[in-house]
Amino acid sequence: MTIGRRTLAKAATVVLAMPTILSSRAWAEGKSLQIGIYSAQQGEYVRKHIIPQFQTDYKCRVFTTEGVTLTQIAALRATRNNPKYSAMFMDDIGIDLAKREGLLDPLPVDKIPNLSRVYKRFLFNDGYGAAFAISTGGLFVNPQTDIKIVSYGDLWEKRFEKRFLMAPPQYTQSIYLLVATASMVTGKPLQQAQYVADEAWPKLTQLKPSVLTTIANPAMVMMVAQGQADVGGIEYSKDVYPYTVAGAPLDMVFPKEGTFAGINCLSFVKGAPEPDLGAAFINRMLEPSVQQGLAEATLTAPSISGLNLKPEAAKYIAYPDSKMDAMGLFACDWGYVNPRRPAWLEKLNQIFGS
Repeated sequence: MTIGRRTLAKAATVVLAMPTILSSRAWAEGKSLQIGIYSAQQGEYVRKHIIPQFQTDYKCRVFTTEGVTLTQIAALRATRNNPKYSAMFMDDIGIDLAKREGLLDPLPVDKIPNLSRVYKRFLFNDGYGAAFAISTGGLFVNPQTDIKIVSYGDLWEKRFEKRFLMAPPQYTQSIYLLVATASMVTGKPLQQAQYVADEAWPKLTQLKPSVLTTIANPAMVMMVAQGQADVGGIEYSKDVYPYTVAGAPLDMVFPKEGTFAGINCLSFVKGAPEPDLGAAFINRMLEPSVQQGLAEATLTAPSISGLNLKPEAAKYIAYPDSKMDAMGLFACDWGYVNPRRPAWLEKLNQIFGS
């Protein structure tokens, strides 16, 4: 068989192109990336299903520190003068705090092309944070009972005396309860009620007789399934629905005042030791296949548009954005709330901490 000159030319072109293709990520080979991720089910999924493939693709090592928003911020403070992390997971409340303290740099848009897929509502603080998972915050009950809850105001009724399992005062969900109470007292929607939250204190104090105890650990949601309490919350759907899927009689209730959004975000650490690799990991977290897998495994909403979730998972998730709107999904203005949060938490502890 005679090989023509044109065929040889094409083959040469392919060979010449191969080193470029094979070495497109050569810059990352042998490097190490330190990131802060969440704990619990979400952290486990990231460690087992996202990081291994990323390490393979970039021929690098990824080391993780698990925590929650406040511990992530504490880690950034402790390493401010000698940055250790390149990317950090934290809630939207933390993006505001960390930006104020100069712990973050803006997300490098040119290095994270998947940012263009993110719903605009989930880009925070002028590009310092981008959501990757969204939970819904509400109350939870045992659906096998005949308990009906329409409004957060129902929690004050005599039927719930010592039957309400409440989020601890130090948790962000307690701020949601304060805002919900302000909405009920003033008649304002949640968006406006957060700015008049101090009007809620007299009414919120009257809720104490309903409180059985606070949720000291996530497994305590099973107290409602087992009949030790009638209603719990405010809690995130990602902490309730996994028990539902496993067969526990638990379901979420979203009262008429609206639905709170628990928003998990990606951030880019100021002075990141591996900025390019950190940006690449953030970009990987926003890829459609990763977003879909994470959403279906953890029952949290993706932050990007255009996905078709499996029906068995979709029924638990506020997605797409039209469903978020229908549920009245609300995210606090943390720029307003955070400066007031310490005083609010102190009052919440005074009321419910004893």
